[in-house]
Amino acid sequence: SMHNALYFTLAKSNLKKNRAIYLPYLLANVLIVSMYYILTSIRSMMQTYETTQGSNTDLMLRFCTVVAVIMAFIILFYVNSFVIRQRKKEIGLYCVLGMEKRHLSVMMLWEVVLTSLGGIVGGIVSGALFSQLAFLVFLALLRIPSDLRFEIPLGAVGNTCAVFGVLYLLVLCYNLLSILRTSPISFLQGAKEGEREPKVKKIPAVLGVIFLATGYGLALFADGIYETIKVFLPAVLLVIFATYFLFLAGSIALLKWMKRRERFYYRPKNFITVSGMLYRMKQNAAGLATICILSTAVIVSVSTSFSLYLGEEDILKLQFPRDYHASCILEKGEEETADLQAGIEHQAKENGVAMRDDFGYKQLWMAGLAAGEPGEFTLSDGEQISPENLYIFAFLTEDDYNKNTGADLNLGDDEVAVYEKEEESVGQSLKLDELSWKVKSKVEDPGVWNQALYLTETHYMAVIVPDMSALQEIRDVYNEKYAGTQTGYRVITYEYYYNIEGTRSQKADFIETLRDTLIQYVEHPMAVGNVELSRTDYYERFGSFLFIGLFLSILFLLAVSLIIYYKQITEGLDDRERFQIMKKVGMTDDEIRSTIRRQILQVFFLPLAMAALHTAASFPALVDLMRAMNLINQEIFVRCTIGVVLTFAVVYFIIYTITSHTYYKKVQQNE
Repeated sequence: SMHNALYFTLAKSNLKKNRAIYLPYLLANVLIVSMYYILTSIRSMMQTYETTQGSNTDLMLRFCTVVAVIMAFIILFYVNSFVIRQRKKEIGLYCVLGMEKRHLSVMMLWEVVLTSLGGIVGGIVSGALFSQLAFLVFLALLRIPSDLRFEIPLGAVGNTCAVFGVLYLLVLCYNLLSILRTSPISFLQGAKEGEREPKVKKIPAVLGVIFLATGYGLALFADGIYETIKVFLPAVLLVIFATYFLFLAGSIALLKWMKRRERFYYRPKNFITVSGMLYRMKQNAAGLATICILSTAVIVSVSTSFSLYLGEEDILKLQFPRDYHASCILEKGEEETADLQAGIEHQAKENGVAMRDDFGYKQLWMAGLAAGEPGEFTLSDGEQISPENLYIFAFLTEDDYNKNTGADLNLGDDEVAVYEKEEESVGQSLKLDELSWKVKSKVEDPGVWNQALYLTETHYMAVIVPDMSALQEIRDVYNEKYAGTQTGYRVITYEYYYNIEGTRSQKADFIETLRDTLIQYVEHPMAVGNVELSRTDYYERFGSFLFIGLFLSILFLLAVSLIIYYKQITEGLDDRERFQIMKKVGMTDDEIRSTIRRQILQVFFLPLAMAALHTAASFPALVDLMRAMNLINQEIFVRCTIGVVLTFAVVYFIIYTITSHTYYKKVQQNE
C-alpha cells in the first residue's frame, strides 16, 4: 500500500507537471462527458414528459448519441496518443532510474483513473447543471410549452458512467500496451523520430485526385432527387477518403514539385518555407484531414438544419392559402363538393364559429412525358424516369378557375387554357395519348398545391378544361391505360380552403371532431387539416433537427479546437530546434518569426479552404436533399450556408489565434 501511495503521488505530480498537455485534455473530457449526459438526460426527460408525439425525435436523439460516442472515442484516443508521445522522454528516464514496467503500469493506471474520474464527475456535474437549460432550449425550438422541475435522471447518470468507463478502460489498455512494447532506449529518443524527408507516395496521391473527382462528380451531376439520395452517401465516403489521401500524399507531391523548380526554390523565403512545410505536412496530414472533414460536417449540419427551421413558414404559406383545409374524392360528380361544404358548415354551426373567405376547386393530377412534337405528350405513371421530359399535369375546371381568379375563360367543348411553370412547350394544340384539345389561351398560375411539385425538378402544367365530364374522361383514359399495373388509380379530388372566426377553444373543438362529422356527409373524405396542427408537427420535426445539428456541431468544433491546440504544441516543440538553427545561420528574430508564421498559417488554413470547397461541391446535392425534406425556398438555404461558412471561418480564426500563443511560448523557451 505504501508503494501504491507513492505511485499515486507520482501520478499526481506528473499530471501537474504536464499541465499544458493535461488541462485541455481534462476540459475536453468534461465537455464530452457532459454533452453525452445532456443528450441521454434529454432523451429520458422526453420519455417521461411524453412531449414528442411521434418517436421521430427520439430516433434522432438516439442517432445523435451514437455519433457522440464515436466522437468521444476518436477525441480521447487522439489526445491520449498525443500525450503519450509527448511524455516518452520522461517515461524513458523513469526506466533508466530503475523503475520496472509493472511500476510504470501502476503509475499509468493512477493517471488514467485520476483523469477519467475528473472527466466523468466534472462532466456529469456540469451536464446536470446545463441539461435543464439545454432541455428548455430544446423545447423552445420545438415550440412545446413546458413546466419543468429540476431533475437528474439516474438512468442517464448510470448510462454515462458505463459508456465512459468502457472508453477509459480501452485508453488504459492502449497505454499499458505501448509501455510494454517499447524499449527504454527508444523512450529516451522520444519525440525525435521521423526527421527523414518524406517520400512521395504516387499511388495515394493519384487515388486522392480520382476519389475527389468521382465524389464531386456524383454530387454535382446526380439527376433529380431520388438519384441524389442514392448517391449522396457513397459520394461523402469518397470525399472523406480523398481528403485523407490528398493531405497525406498530395501535399507532399506538390511541395516536392516546387522544390524541383530551382528558380523558385532557391530564394531564401521560399527555400525555408518549402523545406519546413515538407516536414510539417508529414506530421500533420492526418490531423489536418480530420480538421477538414469535421469542419465540413459543422458547416453542412448547421446550415441545413437552420434553413429547414427557417424555411418552414414558406411551405406552410404555399400549403395553406387559408388556415383550414379539407378535401374529398369525387366518385359520382359535382354534387359531392356541396356535401363536403355542407358537412363543414354544419360543424361550424355546432361549435358556434363562422366560416370566412372560402374557396375550392376540383382537380386531377397525373404525369406525362413529352413525346417529341411540341404540345404532344403520352401519359406516364411517373416511375423511375429522368426528370428532363417528365411533366406533371394538374387538370382543373373552368367554373372553379373563373370563380377563384375572377377571369372569364368561356371555353368551347374541345378547348383548354394552359399555364406552364417554365418554358413554352405547348403551341396551338395539346395532345395527351388519344385526347386532344385546341389551346384557347395561356393563363395565370391557378395556385394549386401538390407536394410532388416541390419534391422534384419536373415541369409543371396546369390545364383548365371546360367541365367536370372532361375531368372524368381524362381520369378514365388514365385508369384504363394502367388498369393492370401497380401504379394506383387516379382520382378527382375536391380541395376546399377556408378560415373560421371564433375563440381558441371553439376552434379546437371544431377541428377535433370535424373528421367524424364529414364521414356522415361525404363518402370518401381525404384530408382534414389546419395550419396550426401542421406547424406544430413541422416544428417538432425540424426543431429537433436544428437542436441536433447545433449539438453535433459543438462536438465537432470541440474536436477541431483540440486537434489544433495539440498541433500547435507539437509544432512549437519541433520548431524550437529549427528556430535555434535559423538563428545560428544568421536570420533575425523577425525574419524567423515571419517565415514560421507563414508556414503555420498555411498549415492551418488549408483544411478551412478545403472544407469550403467540399461545401461548394456538395451544394447542388444538398439543395435536392433539402427539397426532399420540403424546403422550397432555396434562397434561405444559400444565405444560411454562406452565413455559416463565414461564421465558422471567424470561429476557426479565433481558435487558431488563442492556440497560437502556446506555440510561440514553446518556440521561444530555451532548452
